[in-house]
Amino acid sequence: MKIFTAATPTEAHIVCELLKSNQVSCEVRGEGIFGLQGEVPFGENSEPYVWLLDNDTLPLAQAIIADYQQAHLGEQWQCHQCHESNEAQFGICWQCGATAP
Repeated sequence: MKIFTAATPTEAHIVCELLKSNQVSCEVRGEGIFGLQGEVPFGENSEPYVWLLDNDTLPLAQAIIADYQQAHLGEQWQCHQCHESNEAQFGICWQCGATAP
C-alpha cells in the first residue's frame, strides 16, 4: 500500500528509513522515473513513494509520517544562546549546538 508520496527520492528514503527504524516494513518505489523530469509529465503519479509491506502497521506508520510532516511544517525557533534562527526540524542549533527549547 502506498503510504507516503515524496517530492524527491531522498525524501522517500528518509521517510522509509524512519519507518524501518520503528519496525515498520516498507520500501521506496517509483524513484527510477524521477530522473526523467522534463521528458515525461511529472506529478503525484510519477513521484517516488514509500510502499507499506505490512498493512497491520498502518496506524503506526501514519503516526510516524504525521510527526515527520509536522516537524517539517513547524515554525523556526531562535537559539537561546547565540540567537540564530533554526528550522523546526532541528533539535539543536546549527550554529552553536545548543538544544532546542
